[in-house]
Amino acid sequence: GGQSAMLMHASSSLLLSSSSPPHLGSSLTPHLSCSSSSRALAFRPREPSRVVIASALEGRGSRSFEKFIGRTRPDKVPDNYGRGGWYGMVFSGLGPAGAAVFTNPFDVAKVRMQLQGEASSGGKKVYKNVFDCIIKTLQSEGLEGTQRGLTAAIIREGSKNFFRIGLFEPVLDQLHGTEHKTAPVWKRLVAGGISGAVGAMICNPIEIVKTRLQASSVAATSVGYQGYKYKGFLDSFRVITRQEGASALWLGTGISTIRSILATSANMTVNSISKEKLLHDPHYAHLGFKPGAITDGVCAMFSGLACVAANNPADVIRTRLYNQPFKIVNGKRVGEYYPSTLGCAMSILRSEGPLAFWKGFTGHYLRTGPHYIVCFVFIGYLQRGARYLKEQDNRRRWESEMNTLFVKYADHDTKTWTFESIQNAMLSAVEEDSQIKRTQSKERIRKDAEIFLISLHKTPSDSINFEEFKQVAAEYFNYAVACHVQKDV
Repeated sequence: GGQSAMLMHASSSLLLSSSSPPHLGSSLTPHLSCSSSSRALAFRPREPSRVVIASALEGRGSRSFEKFIGRTRPDKVPDNYGRGGWYGMVFSGLGPAGAAVFTNPFDVAKVRMQLQGEASSGGKKVYKNVFDCIIKTLQSEGLEGTQRGLTAAIIREGSKNFFRIGLFEPVLDQLHGTEHKTAPVWKRLVAGGISGAVGAMICNPIEIVKTRLQASSVAATSVGYQGYKYKGFLDSFRVITRQEGASALWLGTGISTIRSILATSANMTVNSISKEKLLHDPHYAHLGFKPGAITDGVCAMFSGLACVAANNPADVIRTRLYNQPFKIVNGKRVGEYYPSTLGCAMSILRSEGPLAFWKGFTGHYLRTGPHYIVCFVFIGYLQRGARYLKEQDNRRRWESEMNTLFVKYADHDTKTWTFESIQNAMLSAVEEDSQIKRTQSKERIRKDAEIFLISLHKTPSDSINFEEFKQVAAEYFNYAVACHVQKDV
């Protein structure tokens, strides 16, 4: 019989005190409360809510009461909308891919800083620090040199983080469930490790190509092995597959996976915990952080530092393995500098000392820190944008449904609800429920309609337009929630 009719009946057929009818305006919720007996409901202004309305409607259709409330507002968008599922994974790829455009020069500098001093390639040292590396690269190779491997970097960031960041929330939900608000640190670390491992294993070929393209240089300031000369991103795959075999694309998968596990577990754990602390912990309330780009950026800055601290040694080893020349021994591809991941680590330790594992740390963070800031800010904008569009879509659907219901009983000439319209809507609601039908009459419906109009400070000669109708629905929802009638909000 129309949810609008149900709404009108539910909101008005309650027994109202004749001396103090409620006003369904913006101040409804804080000024009204409900109290009950077994058969009647009385509204008492300015008293705290104490009981459930439905219990007061015993014998008058309490089992149908929630059904009569209807869709009194648009469907609520879930809190995690845009963070999980396909949307979350796509956004997790798009954000880092966009960030790579701005941070790739630091990535190029990081790779070259990690390669300089490599004993097997002559131990040549050219750059004093990451800024010196960027300046010399710009002077000798131009802007193109600082953006070497950009295509590979964009594709790598988009594809790897599709899994690395995108899987974190779904995996954490599986480990912890959604009924608890705060997951312990160890579950976050495990979720980050799993999502990081998946991303590393799937995207290892792109990592190899990116590293070699970024290391490649024809300038006198080149460092590390310079034997790989590719025309571009796609040509890299063709040459590697033809000269080294398809298996070469998964060279260093072990150390890359370890690096990604360390990086992702540290990054996502620190990022998620710091965001929860800044937004929800009362100890940090005085800082005034709110959901938005600033919070996303601050948390990303901390998580980026934790990420670099955790994975820089593995990153140095991986860079050396990816960029070393190879030879074929007994039909197998063997690295000329390092036979294995462990061999690479031991060689670096013996010839360059333990501090060599922290080569490129500054460049690594100057690339990773800003990268994560831009990346998580982008992701945040995408998530909030998706949520906003979903809310607008829900509102459009709701208004369309409400308009359909409103028009059903509206006066054909004025396009408004008149006193007769309200009675017809209430009568339709009563006729649909046999339990209520036995206790209601047309005379009672007429009185309920009068009370309903009085509660809006209107008389039977007045009418209700569509905007007022929507406002009544929204305010009644607020009142129902305050009285604990509608649990699913």
